[in-house]
Amino acid sequence: MIKDWNFWFSVVTAIVAIIALAQTYRQTKLSNKQHLFDKRLDDYMIAKGLITLYSDNRTLLEIERKDEPIFDISCEFVYLTNNSYMEKVADVMKNPLKNPEHELFLSKREELRKIAIEIRLIFSGGEAVVLSDFVSCYEIALQRMYQYQILLNNMSEAEQKNKMTLEQSQNCFDEGQLRLQLLDAYDKLRQVYAIIEEEKIEEKIIKQIRLK
Repeated sequence: MIKDWNFWFSVVTAIVAIIALAQTYRQTKLSNKQHLFDKRLDDYMIAKGLITLYSDNRTLLEIERKDEPIFDISCEFVYLTNNSYMEKVADVMKNPLKNPEHELFLSKREELRKIAIEIRLIFSGGEAVVLSDFVSCYEIALQRMYQYQILLNNMSEAEQKNKMTLEQSQNCFDEGQLRLQLLDAYDKLRQVYAIIEEEKIEEKIIKQIRLK
């Protein structure tokens, strides 16, 4: 058997194949780990950008509101979209329901919803839920602001065309109800942000991002 070169050739071939499979497995494992690292980092950086925007403008967003229309909603929208990831949608408030601004806004909202879902899938623990909720609440708040701006535009148009008073246009378009929905979205965003601060969610997320 020792002189059976075919036998030894088969043994060597099998060993080489096993080594190759082991290397392939190791490379695949490393590649998957790197891909997970990249995806976690990308999603965290976007969420981090939103957290920073809220933190920078929380004094404005958390003020006690009077029982009156929020006429400067477009300014608040600009503050919440003032970074490199969100800046392209800021102009949507100038032309609600108009293309291409409207389509871009819809696309960005879809991205945020996708990121919120991904965060729950690629991170673990309660910190994943909280961070996901923050992104989701942020997207909803932007949508409520957008809807409210459309309402304000409709009120203004009705006041001019039909010579309505502010109070009449408010009643006609149910402004109070939509304002309550907007402020509720603000409040939910505030609550999740408070949890992020109190439970040091960012620190916990960063620990999960690190390659091991």
